[in-house]
Amino acid sequence: MDLWIADTEALELDRHLEQLLPLLPGFERERALRFRKREDRLRCAVGRVMIRALAAKRLGRADAALLVSEYGKPYFAQEDAPHFSLSHSGSLVVLASAGTPLGVDVEVCRQMEWRDFSSLFSGEERAMLESAEFPLACFYRIWTVREAFSKAVGLGLSLFEAAGAEINYRAAAASFQGEEYRFRTWEYPGYTVSLCAHRAEAEPYWLTAADWDLLEGSLL
Repeated sequence: MDLWIADTEALELDRHLEQLLPLLPGFERERALRFRKREDRLRCAVGRVMIRALAAKRLGRADAALLVSEYGKPYFAQEDAPHFSLSHSGSLVVLASAGTPLGVDVEVCRQMEWRDFSSLFSGEERAMLESAEFPLACFYRIWTVREAFSKAVGLGLSLFEAAGAEINYRAAAASFQGEEYRFRTWEYPGYTVSLCAHRAEAEPYWLTAADWDLLEGSLL
């Protein structure tokens, strides 16, 4: 299992955006260019470059075909391909990959009123927030765990409308219709990252400038 984090600001990737786009297959390049804001275009391009580098590393071909599930989850068409999950927020782009289904989510921790979202949470989650010493940190932990869990199962947020979806925050475990998952959460200045998988054993690896050069080189 791998968990890669690219900080687009630290890696100064914005100034290389025009170099990143040609590394992508035509339809993915066009998708990135559809974003009006440059920062959105950059996050999309960086994420797609990371997926293509994963394909080059694990499948031996950067242009491996991608499909999209009915719930919008991308996956490699090749049967023996790794599972992966991508998330981005602020300047961070996070890619997780493994041999079994998994999900990852990253969120910028902005000041907000969590009660505005309370209708989305279970009674247990609302109780956790009400009793938390730091409610905002608790909110982002819950939010990212829910997102990562829904991605791991592959149903998106419709997962929480289905029967049999349960999250045990104390045990850092989740289940859906008898299938067990584990999750982990990391807090960084201004960000929260959560990973959900059958065995969430990865440690985050922050890509360096040298790593990024090698990653780009694998697509040339």
